[in-house]
Amino acid sequence: MISIYTIGHGRHPFADFLDLLQKHEIQFLCDVRSVARSRWPQFNGLVLAELLRDNGIGYEHLPETGGKTKPKPEDLARGVDRIVEIASELRTAIMCSESKPLSDHKVPRANCHRVGMLAPMLRARGVDRIIHILPNGESIEFDESVVPSIW
Repeated sequence: MISIYTIGHGRHPFADFLDLLQKHEIQFLCDVRSVARSRWPQFNGLVLAELLRDNGIGYEHLPETGGKTKPKPEDLARGVDRIVEIASELRTAIMCSESKPLSDHKVPRANCHRVGMLAPMLRARGVDRIIHILPNGESIEFDESVVPSIW
């Protein structure tokens, strides 16, 4: 059984973000942003990789899984396969910048490509559970295929 967590870095101080990862016992973080840059310096790829490594968490940037650019289908497929490969061995979370997986609309929508684009592809590759870590530390699971999405 393969489970994958999702998380958004939002505006968290690194210590709070690390607490979220540790609370859910995340061992490896797949950065699914097109570009591993943020206005929050602790979430720039090289800085984040070092901070995570210092705390015993692996890191890999997979730009081909980003939602801001339109990757070639074969590149996107390779990136999704890499996530599944890692998650089959380590407790893994995929991360982008959006802190909440769902919008606050009356009918919630996918707030990020983790929900609207990647979750259906991961499920199609045999991922049994996708657990979305919320900014307050709680988690939710839902059927991403029924959530309205622009992806």
